[in-house]
Amino acid sequence: MRDNVNKVLDSVVDVIVQSTEKVNIGTSERIVSVATGSFIIWKGMKDIFSKPANSIWEVALGSALLYRGVTGYCRVKDEFLPKREGETTTYLIEAM
Repeated sequence: MRDNVNKVLDSVVDVIVQSTEKVNIGTSERIVSVATGSFIIWKGMKDIFSKPANSIWEVALGSALLYRGVTGYCRVKDEFLPKREGETTTYLIEAM
């Protein structure tokens, strides 16, 4: 049983970490999105009978976060922070 759980977790991590063509968020941001989205979906499903209107919004938001984390692409971030063609990133390195 534990081996099966480890295999599933390894495959999930591989999907999260793999690179695709349109990745615009980092690995740590993807992991946080998947964890947060999963929690919000779980909370929405748990409260489905006591607060159905809130649960629908929670499941929708959690699903969007889960999708964002798995694919590595955030359309909102792409719209607000467009990457210009030919733009280079400059790093400042300070020596002590």
